[in-house]
Amino acid sequence: MELQQLRALIHVAESGSVTEAARRLLVTQPAVTRQIRALEEELGGVLFDRTTKPLAPTALGKVALEQARHILQLSDDLRAMVSSQAGVPTGELRLGVVHSLARQVVPPIVHAVRQQYPAVQLRVSSSWSSALRREVEDGLLDAAIVLLPPHPPIPTGIEAIYLAPEPITLVSSTKTGLKHTIDLEDLRGSEWVLSREGCGYRALLKRALEKASIPFTVVVEVLDIDLQLQLIAEGVGLGILAARALPQPLEEQGLQMFALSGPTFSLETWLLHRRTGPMTPVVVPVIEHTVATLLRQTTTFDTTARRGKKRPPEARQKA
Repeated sequence: MELQQLRALIHVAESGSVTEAARRLLVTQPAVTRQIRALEEELGGVLFDRTTKPLAPTALGKVALEQARHILQLSDDLRAMVSSQAGVPTGELRLGVVHSLARQVVPPIVHAVRQQYPAVQLRVSSSWSSALRREVEDGLLDAAIVLLPPHPPIPTGIEAIYLAPEPITLVSSTKTGLKHTIDLEDLRGSEWVLSREGCGYRALLKRALEKASIPFTVVVEVLDIDLQLQLIAEGVGLGILAARALPQPLEEQGLQMFALSGPTFSLETWLLHRRTGPMTPVVVPVIEHTVATLLRQTTTFDTTARRGKKRPPEARQKA
């Protein structure tokens, strides 16, 4: 059994295609097919159902896939450990970043890691917080920057580091009368422009409305924040976003913030990481310092602060 065969197994399973796996591995399609067949012969069973598109792992394939990931991680950890002990940290760190923070935090992380550990390769992906947390639990990611409710339960085997608060605000067009503080009942009949299912902001809003028996009507789903704000400004619907994502001055963009007299929406930025792996103690502190410093500098005001009130210094950072 060769490591390259295990890599072929993983890429075919993740992409559902031998052709795509070959492209990722920089080899020919027949080479990937040979590697999969050789692995099947050695394991004594079929790894993929070839009657489906995309290709789906069989029961044996799922077991082999889990073990292949574990074996390759051990291989990478060994290689990185030897390099680190030689005084030159070398290896790959797989980092996930929640969609809403990726544009803001990824460039500073890349620059900070490259400056201190130029031989370390960052492999960055973006997704929703729930998916990223599962990937850290499953060992598919070494670390992830996610948004979680206050006092989140942390899975066994994972370290969690609090980084900064993540103020959230409701947003409407200046063409509406929704501004300042309103009652939850005032949202009855409203329509929403939101990110797709999986977004933490959206989940908080949905729970609050359903608890009050208010219909939750999403008219447009869009991932891009700038486009989302444009549609809100044009009066297509209301939105819920991170306060730090809003342009300033807000009114010049045709937007205004509002709050609810009842429920409050609160999330926090956390760094989750594996407890094992030689790259973790080397690179994670750099990521922690970079992101915490950046976010705490930009979290100077909450949603009321943008109307002229400063937050008290003791409220800007969780102890």
